[in-house]
Amino acid sequence: MAKINSRISLLNSATNENKIDFDKLQPLDNDELSSWWRMVPGARRFTNTAADAVDKHCAAAAHLPKVDLEGFVQMLVYKISRRHVSLNVEIFDYDEKGDAEDFVTALTEKFASNFLRDFTKDSPLADLAAQNTFGGYAVIVKLRRKVNWLTSAVVDFNKNSANSTGSIIFVTCEDNPSPSLTRLSDYLTPYDVQFFAINLLENSKLTTQEKLYTSTLAAKLSGQSAILAKNLATVELFTDGIDFVKKIVPNFDNRIFSRAVWECQAQFLLPTLEQLRGQFIEKNFSRLKHILPVKDEFGKILNDPWDMELRHLHFYGGNHFLFNPADWELLELAYHARNDLSHLTTIDLQRLQKLFTFAD
Repeated sequence: MAKINSRISLLNSATNENKIDFDKLQPLDNDELSSWWRMVPGARRFTNTAADAVDKHCAAAAHLPKVDLEGFVQMLVYKISRRHVSLNVEIFDYDEKGDAEDFVTALTEKFASNFLRDFTKDSPLADLAAQNTFGGYAVIVKLRRKVNWLTSAVVDFNKNSANSTGSIIFVTCEDNPSPSLTRLSDYLTPYDVQFFAINLLENSKLTTQEKLYTSTLAAKLSGQSAILAKNLATVELFTDGIDFVKKIVPNFDNRIFSRAVWECQAQFLLPTLEQLRGQFIEKNFSRLKHILPVKDEFGKILNDPWDMELRHLHFYGGNHFLFNPADWELLELAYHARNDLSHLTTIDLQRLQKLFTFAD
């Protein structure tokens, strides 16, 4: 299944992420936090994977957006505590430079001051596991910066994890390349984020189709971030568009936003336009049959009304005044909408709302 298109997401690069004022974003409340990490399929599997490392008494590393890191840690602590009621769960914020030896020194000074490093062992993480230094503990390490030793730390600890009854979970928003790194982006699909977003819109004034469209657009723009989804999945995203998005990212590229909107409009409007085409043909079948056969501008012979596209209905039906005023107004709307979408042009809000009424 295709992942969310990172070229559209507001988290598509460090440049965009640095433009987001995360302090202005509304955080997830407890119900939303629980819904995201425990009910959304991809996010739930990601949390379970991290918690499984505790079951196995080993080390693991989890990567997710910075803005969602604190919420993930909160839910991970909750899940581990529920699985292992007698286990001590500790959180260690690590924002220092240095190598794995420096990290282990800082970690043991805080949680295991009696640890005696055996320098005959090449790796300090292997030494931690071999001595069962954190027996009975699950230590969640929040890495605040990128480190070049993360891969070896996880691998080395796990080489001796059979001797350990403890575990270490590294949580990072930095993109540390690592075969042992579990990435939220590998677990989520656009439908996971849309599922979350549409639940946020449940009590809004939008119609069913407007909710589906808005939640899809919010998911496309949010990437893998629950907090961005919460802040984007609002009525204002539907009504105000780019002006609303720029409250979150002031310099967000209008062209990228327009492409995201076009993709969502094509997804939801093209089936509606096909439905309308069928209704026009059924309602006016005999009158359309009367003017056929004809050869269109590309040399195609139209023998049956069902061969006619919206452009045929608009051109030949208009020339023969086949439609009553109300149907003609709707056909004009559908024809121009189909034409705009085929030329990668987005539909304005007023026309979008009118077309959505035929899909509800």
